[in-house]
Amino acid sequence: MKRLVMMSLLVLTGLFAQAQYTFLANNCSGQYNVKVFVASCEGGNCGGKATLVLSDKITGKELEPFHSLDLDFNLSDKQNAGLGWVELGKYQSPLIFGDFNFDGFEDMAIRNGNHGAYSSPSFDIYLGSANQKFIVNPEFTKLASENLGMFDVDRKTKELTIHLKSGCCYQQRITYKVTTKDIPSEVSSVIEDSSIGDDVTVITRKLVDGKMQKTVEKFKTKEYYREQ
Repeated sequence: MKRLVMMSLLVLTGLFAQAQYTFLANNCSGQYNVKVFVASCEGGNCGGKATLVLSDKITGKELEPFHSLDLDFNLSDKQNAGLGWVELGKYQSPLIFGDFNFDGFEDMAIRNGNHGAYSSPSFDIYLGSANQKFIVNPEFTKLASENLGMFDVDRKTKELTIHLKSGCCYQQRITYKVTTKDIPSEVSSVIEDSSIGDDVTVITRKLVDGKMQKTVEKFKTKEYYREQ
């Protein structure tokens, strides 16, 4: 048992030793402080393999480390990555905390590069629990990794919304409710297509009594976008 613990500590120490730059992300979560160890920082951009260590803000208890193959975040002109333990701003962090499944516990999104549509940011999603365990969720991760960046979270309606596009003239947003099994389920979508002529075709789908109802409307482009 002691040997296993020692090996784990050596592996963790090795991971930290490989990381050349260290940061603090203490303003992005209401419950946790975060130490960030990242491999590379050049020209104001940091990325590559990274290890993140969460600790409870009240007790100081550390959770198991989390990892990213490409954390990818930018620094401001005033931040010098070479100084060590640079504090990241609340909206600058490659971490996003929030209640994504609306169960009352804080969840976490960790940047995993730029694998979204049009090389937009992508994230691994970990759902939290009462015992401070974070479990990666494939369905949420898919939403946050294959579209235009992180999904929107509406705490009032308890809905998630993703955004998609194709070129300049085709945009789509899809809204989901979260099931009791932590699976996002589509409840509505809106397509705006202005690729043909002077009109915008708006296709709306909405779940009503368990069935998707579809409507198609056309508007003059200038008038439609003037109202937006």
